[in-house]
Amino acid sequence: MKILMISNHLGVQSGVQRYVQNLLLNLDLTRYQVDLFVGLCPPDQASCAPALEAAGVHIIAVPDNKKARIRALYQHLKTHKDYDIIHYHTASKIGAPVCGMMRVLCPHAKIIVHSHIVYPPMTLTWRAAHLVYQLFADYFLGCGVAAGRFVFGDHIDRRPNFSVACNAVDQTRFYPNAAARTAIRAQYGITGTERLAGFVGRLNHQKNPLYLIRVFVAMVQQDPRWKLLLVGGGEQEQPMRELAAQLGVADRVLFAGVQNNVPDYMNAFDLFLLPSNFEGSPVTLVEAQGCGVPCLASTNVPGDGSVTELVHFLPLSAPFEEWAKTADSIAPGGPHADYWPTLAAAGYELKTAAHRMEQVYDKVAGEGAR
Repeated sequence: MKILMISNHLGVQSGVQRYVQNLLLNLDLTRYQVDLFVGLCPPDQASCAPALEAAGVHIIAVPDNKKARIRALYQHLKTHKDYDIIHYHTASKIGAPVCGMMRVLCPHAKIIVHSHIVYPPMTLTWRAAHLVYQLFADYFLGCGVAAGRFVFGDHIDRRPNFSVACNAVDQTRFYPNAAARTAIRAQYGITGTERLAGFVGRLNHQKNPLYLIRVFVAMVQQDPRWKLLLVGGGEQEQPMRELAAQLGVADRVLFAGVQNNVPDYMNAFDLFLLPSNFEGSPVTLVEAQGCGVPCLASTNVPGDGSVTELVHFLPLSAPFEEWAKTADSIAPGGPHADYWPTLAAAGYELKTAAHRMEQVYDKVAGEGAR
């Protein structure tokens, strides 16, 4: 079966791309021939291309901006019409007319559209996009029900051609690891009495990093043993540094930059913070639970990925003092417990999720879904 998978770019900081990489590395590539159409890796990130190419995925890399990707996709599909399935990872309104373009250029391919975002407020243009997606696509996936409803329509989850594709993670990498915890904490000078909050992801508007600094300030005011370790980079790193200095916590905020050994960092945390402005179903939330780390997220993060008792939510309108008190109460510190039996039962184990995707491919290609 020949599949064209369309994603955003090759950078490993993208939660969508980490999901795509995880999926492709666990599909049976002796049965599925996959072309990955994707933007080039941003210069400040490591690329997932080497691992994917080693596994047998053919990568079609194009300039990493929306207009250039759409033009390149149009040119590609004009001359490559033999795909059985087009699997389109989308998080935008512009994806709807692109879906129509794919239908015209590849009328025999089955189109699977896959939502990765909830980005309120709902607008009339989003409502129009719902209709266009439903007109041209064959099958609908969401990283959670909320993401499916937001991008494809309020009642999409009632249709037989919709299913949830969990943002599953690799149990062999993300698990409680006491040795990794000790090593990372020693590397950054975290003493035995100090408490470590952490974040993994892009330092951009979506993740609300300046709010994160203010939450951390309230945490330090309540318990001066807290430190904050940030894994990732982005355009708001410098404003974060400036705000931390302005509020007197610069010496307690550690910027680790982009790291390849994310599971080690997750294990070092006593608390994972995710006060996002919007999300789909973040991979990092599942990764943190896999490592047994208590999580405190904003209510703008859909609850789909809240699989264990580790995850707690607060609205962004809540006082910073409430965030600090909640952080203090849910993060006792010390060794992390293993929550994988719960995560695996909910379908968040990577090989299970990949097998379920294979079942979707076989169903859609074999029977059609429209």
